[in-house]
Amino acid sequence: MEYVIDGIVPISAILILFLFLPWLVFHYLTQLRQARQLDEDSQELFEATVHRVEVMEERVHVLERILDNEVPGWRTHQ
Repeated sequence: MEYVIDGIVPISAILILFLFLPWLVFHYLTQLRQARQLDEDSQELFEATVHRVEVMEERVHVLERILDNEVPGWRTHQ
């Protein structure tokens, strides 16, 4: 019986070190990678937000051009 226990301990240690621990590390690395990616709804919301920002940016540029024509030097006034 003692020989069986003496044989199980090293085998268990080897299995834990070379199978279980790498599996655990890769499992959590995969979980982290998946958490960084956006799901479908979040991706759509992100794209809609980017589109809104681009539209607003264009509107600001148009307003700046209008102000440049109507009120020269408005950028230097405080």
